[in-house]
Amino acid sequence: MHARYRHNDMEHLRWLLEKHRSARRKLIVTDAVFSMDGDAARLLELAELKREYGAMLMVDEAHSGGLYGSYGEGLCHVLGVHRDVDVHIGTFSKAFGVYGAYVSGSQTLIRWLTNKARTLIYSTALPPHVIAGILRALELVQAEHEGRKRLAAASVRFRSALVNVGFRTESGDSPIVPLIAGDNAAALRFSEALDVAGIAAVAIRPPTVPAGTARIRFSLSAAHTDDELTDAAARICEIGRTLGVTAGE
Repeated sequence: MHARYRHNDMEHLRWLLEKHRSARRKLIVTDAVFSMDGDAARLLELAELKREYGAMLMVDEAHSGGLYGSYGEGLCHVLGVHRDVDVHIGTFSKAFGVYGAYVSGSQTLIRWLTNKARTLIYSTALPPHVIAGILRALELVQAEHEGRKRLAAASVRFRSALVNVGFRTESGDSPIVPLIAGDNAAALRFSEALDVAGIAAVAIRPPTVPAGTARIRFSLSAAHTDDELTDAAARICEIGRTLGVTAGE
């Protein structure tokens, strides 16, 4: 059976684990960094619950792989819980800029997936040139120490710039920065106006996000310069005031 726990609500998760304590197998599934809010999972507490209830832990590092850690290992390594993760998954299409995805775990897990996972058995292998691109991307990402530092600092500054003028966003330090517009129509108008101003940022609406939290989702890159982000923040502020999305003075 499948039971969904509320976002980052460890007490609700504990209640569900207690309710199903007698289940033969229990698997806790989470993102490391959530794609729509840019906030981080409570991985330390998830690891504790996993051990307490004899569960397995599956973590998706799609939005944190390549960005966190000395060599881009991901948030689990930064927090020291990577050894508690039984199923580690991620993508090569975001920070790595290529294509494809990965699953890592014990040899037993990998053998089981190789022989039982229908989506693997009945899919075509990645082309050799894509594999070569992934291997090269891994080398580049592992060596991009300054890029990670630059992106982390830029993410904090950009988020602060939006908050300081009255925009509502979510807490976090990831390069995923949501600007909450609330109303679906307002989010669409905002996105269209940003496009005209030369800023590519799409409107995200329910059911992808909860009702009443339609947003503009900004995704920063280490390639963005400080001047570009400062200029973008100024344009966003001007457009937001024109549309009445922000109450900033």
